[in-house]
Amino acid sequence: MHSDEAKLVDLVCKGDQRAYTELVMRHLSSIEVYAKRIVSDEALAQDIAQEVMTVLWQRSSDFNPAKARLTTWLHRIAHNRCVDVLRKRKREVSLDSDEPQREALAPAPSTLAQPSIDAGLRRLPESQRTALVLTYYQNLSNREVAEIMNSSVRAVESLLVRARGNLKKQLEAQQ
Repeated sequence: MHSDEAKLVDLVCKGDQRAYTELVMRHLSSIEVYAKRIVSDEALAQDIAQEVMTVLWQRSSDFNPAKARLTTWLHRIAHNRCVDVLRKRKREVSLDSDEPQREALAPAPSTLAQPSIDAGLRRLPESQRTALVLTYYQNLSNREVAEIMNSSVRAVESLLVRARGNLKKQLEAQQ
């Protein structure tokens, strides 16, 4: 954690817009990248990232630097919002019986440079995709990922093993 982030959050609690802007500059793009990899929709990912930054402004007093790094706290908020979005998609699909569920759940095609990996990520179960993205793309420790996912470190390690195995099978099948 940046040594001054706790101080910046304290200033945000007091309504300091400069401190807030500094934290947004540090964390917005990372949160947006995470959300995009989970929900596979750029516009929706931008909305989620903006919502997370709004929470930072409105509920900065909820952040406890003794419990987690700021990036962990922000990713936890983003994770919860992404899960809500994915659940809503699933509910909407189950209400529309005319459309095949698999196709409706498939997110929009990715515009990233690694289409085969991105396609494989989209096919992973949400929990495996989340663990993989947080670990390898967001560079968070297994402990931090466990905090974000409200899980144990062992469960995260298990998710990562299954996710890597599933992704490998998908990539091999594409070749």
